[in-house]
Amino acid sequence: MSGKFLWNRLGNLPVSLAIPIINSASINQDLYLEPPRVIVLTDISPPMLKIAQQLCERRAIFIVIIYGHQPNGGSMKIRRAIFTFLVWVALCPALALNISGVVKTNEGSGLEGVMVRLGKADLATTTGSDGSFRLTANGTGVTIHTRHAAFRSECPVLLEGNWLFFNTMEQAEVKASVYDCNGRLLVSYGKVAASGRRSMALPMFGSGVHIHRVSVNNEQYAFMSVAAKASNRGPALSWNEPSPAKQAKATSQFDDALLFTKTGYQLSRLALKEPDTSGIQITMTPLVTGTVKDAEGNTYQTVQIGNQVWTAENLRSTKYNDGTSISSGSYCFYNNTTEAAAKKKWGAIYNFTTATSGKLAPTGWHVATDADWTTMEKYLITHGYNYDGTTDSNKIAKSLCAQTDWEVDTDYVGTPGKDLSKNNASGFSALPAGYRTYDGTFTSQNGMGFFWTATQQDASFGLMRYLWSVNVDCYRSDRVKSTFCSVRLVKNN
Repeated sequence: MSGKFLWNRLGNLPVSLAIPIINSASINQDLYLEPPRVIVLTDISPPMLKIAQQLCERRAIFIVIIYGHQPNGGSMKIRRAIFTFLVWVALCPALALNISGVVKTNEGSGLEGVMVRLGKADLATTTGSDGSFRLTANGTGVTIHTRHAAFRSECPVLLEGNWLFFNTMEQAEVKASVYDCNGRLLVSYGKVAASGRRSMALPMFGSGVHIHRVSVNNEQYAFMSVAAKASNRGPALSWNEPSPAKQAKATSQFDDALLFTKTGYQLSRLALKEPDTSGIQITMTPLVTGTVKDAEGNTYQTVQIGNQVWTAENLRSTKYNDGTSISSGSYCFYNNTTEAAAKKKWGAIYNFTTATSGKLAPTGWHVATDADWTTMEKYLITHGYNYDGTTDSNKIAKSLCAQTDWEVDTDYVGTPGKDLSKNNASGFSALPAGYRTYDGTFTSQNGMGFFWTATQQDASFGLMRYLWSVNVDCYRSDRVKSTFCSVRLVKNN
């Protein structure tokens, strides 16, 4: 190999994919940056197995094919490799997308500049001057993810040794078939499983690559196991996928959501079950906004989220609502800045006693309680504000965070620091204002936003929320009451 990859393109397939053939002398760091989905290893030494495992963990490679060093049979190896690749293509097919429609205002005119994005596939486009849009893809890089109603998680199947483990929420018909690299069916089992954690024993197989197909109520999942034996290396070496949850893919259904976002408008979400959908019509409603003044005369933008009205800026008042000044030890500005622009932008930070004094908010408003935050979080989650358009679990940080000032995140998906242009679908406009620790240290501006609630945890700690540039969720936590955090207000019902 001389330290170089042999890139071979297989023709006449649903997708074209480059396959590097590598051994321990040809490892290149470029493989860790943008690895392909199929890798052929000519060396099954423990270091190579470890590299294969790392690649799968870091880049979710679906298949690793391992060749043992044997004196003959090279053509058989190539035939087996190609067959394995074809099986993978069949089980994890490319998905062609053709989705089109138009976005309009309440008045019926086309709305230009709306970002239209598939949440899970993360494909995006922007509406034209007449509000029209079209999302197309030939299948490269588009993967189907589905979840059957019987399953508790997106990938319910786990293979460990010769045992198949699965978890169901209701009675389900489960079938498992195992094939070798020549496509020969080795075994096929089936059972009707009651709800709960269940397992199925499979026969022990010799060395080689095995394709596993598992179905529940006719929805299919596929993944691989590899057992390899190196000649002149003593006992057999075995290696199972480090993360079957990354590798198993359902193949029977498209399940995603279109997200429509534009500054100044409420997010619209449309669930999609078909990859070829035309004639979509979406009407986007402007955010309900307004203003409110504090006792000092500062004006704040407000935004309606569900049935709540929130301030869309951090409180910066230095006076209580009765006109008296807040003591200097009860609030401050980050790094004790005296710049008017910085004070207005970031707001003040307060200790818990001041935040819960009942005297910070103007008449008709209050400092957001833990229950207020929970109500907002539930609304955003159930209405599709998760970064991927799903409606369960907490992945709403991007929708809460402003489109400016957050530290850039290049490592994760769906975080406030990843592509800031997709932030702030809710209009909440959270900024990473940082906080002051109990010992007086200022920290985390541009990285984190800390917000007191008006609810205490116990005599020493108060409940709060924080947003972080590298986290997908709005996190509920507590801090010692001498911590200084930002404050948001909610309008009384």
